Amino acid sequence: MQNLKNDSLIYAIDQLEDLETSLIGQYVGDLHHYLFNENYFIIGPYKAKQWLKNDYVSAATTVQDYEQFNFGDITTRFDDPEAIANMLNYIFGEEILSESKIYNCLGGRLYEKLSSFTLDLIIRELRLKING
Repeated sequence: MQNLKNDSLIYAIDQLEDLETSLIGQYVGDLHHYLFNENYFIIGPYKAKQWLKNDYVSAATTVQDYEQFNFGDITTRFDDPEAIANMLNYIFGEEILSESKIYNCLGGRLYEKLSSFTLDLIIRELRLKING
């Protein structure tokens, strides 16, 4: 599933670059929502199946465990690869940001709102994770 998480990391960087001007002035704590909850990561069941490939069962289990733990209920339909792929991307988004030293350092303690400077730092750090 590491390849899937890397795809989500690339998606996060793309989203940060595409949305950078609209993210300036937004609260740091809302970044996950803007990156991983406002748009679909994958549209269409065929594309979702192609992306999930052999990790379909692991992805479904990850989504199930996440929803049960966080919501106390499972809402994603496991016969819908598009729903699984998009929810998995959402979960990976939380992991990516929680692993980001810059994001966690910002976390409202240093800067309450995002600036072009802080967004650039996050983008640079995430790019290093791809290459590292």
